[in-house]
Amino acid sequence: MRTKIFFRTYGCTLNQADSLAAKRFVEKSGYTVTESQDEAGCVVLFTCAVRRETEDRILSNAKELEGIGKKVVVASCLAASRPGKVLTSVPGAVVFVGADHEEIVQALEAHPGSLVYGRARTAVPTSSSMVYPLKISEGCVSNCYFCITKVARPRLWSRPSSEIVNVVNRAVQGGAVEVDLTSMDNADYFEPPATRLPALVLKILHETNLQFRLRLGMMNPAGALRILPALEPLFSDERLYRFLHIPLQSGDEEVVRSMNRHYEPLAVAKALSSLKERVTGLRVATDIMVGYPTETEEAFERTIALLRTGVFDKIHMFRFTPRSHTKAASMPQLGESVKKRRSEAASQVIRELHERKNRDYVNRTLRVLVTGCTASRDEARTENYTKVYLPYNPSLLGKFVYVTIRDTTPEHLVGEPLEDQNC
Repeated sequence: MRTKIFFRTYGCTLNQADSLAAKRFVEKSGYTVTESQDEAGCVVLFTCAVRRETEDRILSNAKELEGIGKKVVVASCLAASRPGKVLTSVPGAVVFVGADHEEIVQALEAHPGSLVYGRARTAVPTSSSMVYPLKISEGCVSNCYFCITKVARPRLWSRPSSEIVNVVNRAVQGGAVEVDLTSMDNADYFEPPATRLPALVLKILHETNLQFRLRLGMMNPAGALRILPALEPLFSDERLYRFLHIPLQSGDEEVVRSMNRHYEPLAVAKALSSLKERVTGLRVATDIMVGYPTETEEAFERTIALLRTGVFDKIHMFRFTPRSHTKAASMPQLGESVKKRRSEAASQVIRELHERKNRDYVNRTLRVLVTGCTASRDEARTENYTKVYLPYNPSLLGKFVYVTIRDTTPEHLVGEPLEDQNC
């Protein structure tokens, strides 16, 4: 009898999509996938390599699992970018240099300390989950000096648009109410001869005659600016979340240039501000990196000043940590005390901004989509992907409901469903 397999996934939506594909392929190959780590004989870790703290946590988890007698398979980004580090830290692990590849079954049977390479991609899986992550491409055309994910996923590959449309239809027919288009950079999606992201989204919306919501994943600014004019009219379809994720990284042009990223932060902010004036309710998220090696005090202040303009509605801030095999790791580094001070200052500004923006929703009545629930609450999303927590009611799962916003935190809204849902 084959051992039971447990999957644990770290990191982004792209990794979640890969993990789902691997899990379904393993099941079709005759293995039993369990949702209980305790009863599993083998644990597959789908890993993230973006931050050193995450890497340390993953390797610590792998050591603990090995220590209690579990077979450990380390897959995805950390395995692909730092296989030697994984085997040095966890000698008994199997390192699978791949993600959604059929050779995952070989890794499950490989001897401890083995290195297995993925070659053949698995088919896009079906799933009964309410929120379905769908990988449309892998790799990107950028070469950012801080990015280890580029080491792990170096080549750009895009899934055929006809296959993506078929998967969306299957997912929605199977019960999904939200489909998340994910990749390293959605703006790099390309199917010859001329299908880019706007054409792909239009095709999905035209050929999927079912009620659901579609979310666009992250797009780097340089590519996003090129396709925003074609994306703009698509937001008139209520099935497309009025949401964009554009990681600016810094508000200082010199820092951005030293990252080998090719755009002017102020020009990006101006274009997004203009777009928000034309697309009612559009919500824009961004990522900010604090403490990059070339960030001066003046550059940091320029980033803070740009955030204070309010063009970005959701800000993910993280402290730079050098990653092996990246050019930024070889640069002279800022002291940890400087990075800590700046991250604390930025966190305070971001918290105040989030609080102010979320307070604007109080006492408003909104139509939301309930996408999940826990033992204590339901989770829903507004038309612009703002998170709303509701009282626990599993009967609302997967439904559009009207709610009144009663309270907020910096991270989410708190709503109360209306008794009369016909308003």
